[in-house]
Formats: sequence, structure tokens, C-alpha cells
Amino acid sequence: MKQPVKNIKKQTGIALIVVMLVVTLVAIMAAGIASKQQLSIRRTSNLLNHEQAYMYLLGAEDWAKNILVQDFKDNKTDSFDDNWAVALPPIPVEGGSIQGKVKDLQARFNINNLLKAGNPDQDSIKLLQNLLNEKNIDIELTDAIVDWLDKDLDASIPAGAEDIDYLNNKIPYRAANRLMASSSEVVLIKGFDYQQYKKIAPYIITLPTFTPLNVNTATAMQISMLSNQISLTEAEEIVKARDKSGYKTVNEFIELEAIKGKKINKALLSVNSEYFLLEARAVIGNVHSRLYSVLHRDTQGKMNVLLRTQRRI
Repeated sequence: MKQPVKNIKKQTGIALIVVMLVVTLVAIMAAGIASKQQLSIRRTSNLLNHEQAYMYLLGAEDWAKNILVQDFKDNKTDSFDDNWAVALPPIPVEGGSIQGKVKDLQARFNINNLLKAGNPDQDSIKLLQNLLNEKNIDIELTDAIVDWLDKDLDASIPAGAEDIDYLNNKIPYRAANRLMASSSEVVLIKGFDYQQYKKIAPYIITLPTFTPLNVNTATAMQISMLSNQISLTEAEEIVKARDKSGYKTVNEFIELEAIKGKKINKALLSVNSEYFLLEARAVIGNVHSRLYSVLHRDTQGKMNVLLRTQRRI
């Protein structure tokens, strides 16, 4: 018995709709699979580029260590005339480029110097107070910094701070009672805020041992910190007149006309350095990666990496 033409057309239309739905679903699934595949390929490519960039950055670190070791053999002083002070320009490598530069960390004031052999070092405290004074920050805040560093729980007079001062905060915490791991810890200390920290951040550093200031690489602000009798203008003139090779001895610096007669503890000064910072950048494909390595060159010329931080952009 033949079906009516009307029913046949109805069934054909339904079948066509089903086919179209199936085709649409298949197309959507195919597009989703292709999109995921492209994403996976891109993610894998980025991971490979990141790993490649990191390997190049470690190569830059080896370059920095080697050049510092050679410098130790060639020179008794550290200055801007040394090979380590010459930045490594962008060098083409497979897939991108690598560049880097080494900085002298002893061109800054080591805030951990405030404590020497477990006791407050008055000469170092005066240096920091000179910086605070130049930046219009209360110099008595050095009391709170010393308390943050020392092991005892007795607050210094008049502006010290210990646990009791921090446990009453909205978010309570204790005084560190140890050397600072980062200069940014200053913002945790009573009396300081972020704006004050920003004012002094370019001139301070935290290093694990007592370190003198390298007068061959110090900026004008660091020079003016040495004495409240040295104005920033005078310090700028000293830096401007300083030869690129710097001074051969601390005495040579002390005997400068602008420095002579000022009460400066020579033990706080040096013409060579042990601590350096490598800033390296690798660009591989679309990946931009940076490496910051704190390098220590001991008195025998042996190199150690104290801290390594990678930043991916």
C-alpha cells in the first residue's frame, strides 16, 4: 500500500533536519577540537620557549660569574672601568635574543649594617640617618629598624618598636629579630609607610654580611650619606669629577679636598666589592623572560649564587 505523498514529504523533511543537526553538531565538535588543539600547541610552544629562555638566562649567569672571576684576577679594585660594568647587548640566539648587565650591590647602603656582631653600629646608623634626613623622614626611625634586626625584645629609646607594637596591629605580627632578607621589609616597621620606603629604596640594599660602601660605584646620594657635612651638591661634584677607573685606595678618596676633614669611618668604605646583581633578559618567540641573580664573589675569587629570581612577561 503506497504511503500518501504528503507523509513521504513530511518524513523526508524530518530526515533532512536530522541530517543538518548532525552536520552542525559534527562541525561544532570539529571546531572545538581544532581550537583545543591550537591552544595545546600554543601552550606547548610557550612552555618550550620558556624553558629555552631559562637555559639562555642561566648561560648569561655563567657569563657574569666568569667575567667577575676574571676581573678578580686582573684587578684589585672594582669600578665602572671594569669589564663586568659593560652591559651585554642583545645577542641573536636561536629563536630570539639574550642580553644582560651586572650591577655592583655595594654601591648601595646595606641596611643590615645597622647591626654589627649583634650590636647597633653607631657609624652605620648615622649614615642611614643622613639619608633619612635628606629625604625628610624622621631620623629616629632608625631605632625601630635596629629593633627589627636585633634579637632582644627591648625597645630602643626613644622610637624603638618590638613585638608589642606589632601584635596590636589590625593584622598582627612580630618583629623579625633577624637580618632583613629584603629591603622592602622596611614597610613593616613601625613609623614607615610605602611612600617613605619608595624615597629610600634606590639607595639601600640588604646583604647577608657587613659590607662597606664601594666609593668607586656609589652615587652622589650615597656619598652625601657619609657625613652630614657633605651636601648633595658637593657629592654630585665628587661623582662628576671621579675618574671612570675610580680610586685605587680608600685613603685616596678620603684625601679628596671635598672629603678631607670630615668625620668618616674608613671601615665603612672600600674600593672593591663582593656582591653583584645580574639582570638578564631573554626573548624567545613571544616569550619575554627576566632573571635576577644575586652573586657573591668571596675573598678568594670563588663565585656563588645567593638568590635567583625569574620573572616571565
